[in-house]
Amino acid sequence: MNTPDLKALESLTRDYAAFQARKSGLATALGGLMAVLFLTAPMYVDALGIRLMGRYLLEYLLLAPFVWLILKALLGRVLYRDLGEVKAIPDAAYERRRWFWILGIALFIGVFLILCILGFASGFLHAIPAGACVSMPSLGALWLPLLYLAPMPWMLRGIEEARAYAVLVGECMLWFLASFLAFWSTRSYRQPSMETATTIVQIILVVLLLAILIWSALAMVRGWKEHREYLAILRALPREA
Repeated sequence: MNTPDLKALESLTRDYAAFQARKSGLATALGGLMAVLFLTAPMYVDALGIRLMGRYLLEYLLLAPFVWLILKALLGRVLYRDLGEVKAIPDAAYERRRWFWILGIALFIGVFLILCILGFASGFLHAIPAGACVSMPSLGALWLPLLYLAPMPWMLRGIEEARAYAVLVGECMLWFLASFLAFWSTRSYRQPSMETATTIVQIILVVLLLAILIWSALAMVRGWKEHREYLAILRALPREA
């Protein structure tokens, strides 16, 4: 093997190592597809009304981020391990950006939980007639969002993965919010201020949903592009005569 061949092999190895460390290929596209499905499916199947094994269907759909993590790992093992395990050269700037997303998701979940607790305490408890029976919505409103934090440092390898996970978790938070609003709207002591707040929230939700749809389309394109890049790496491998 001459010098040009060694340089080409070195470049190929570097590209493959970067893919293994930071890219997901079709898993990114899968994240975009799941985001679209998770956006629309609960509306069509009435996830706030159907009960399955004693729980609302929405509670099972809120496990979508964990399902994506599992499918991502399976896709990586099935599609992107043909050349074995490698270790990429550390990239401090990239790692800082990855941790920016991870810490951003953690901060978002923390703020969301605080606002839920404050909103429940001020908007719901104060409006309960004396002696009325109090019941929370049938959701893991505190422990499930915290579980979203657990796998992030170890299972989110790249920025695209962190973005996909952030969108799926964000959608879960939106459905959490929708469940709380639906729970409040069934009460007879609903106040005008609550109706105004609901209208504002609905406008914000529409904007967020449009942003999710745009991101999902871009994620599917990027995921397919990364998959094609991996196939190009395989085709560039030297062949024995």
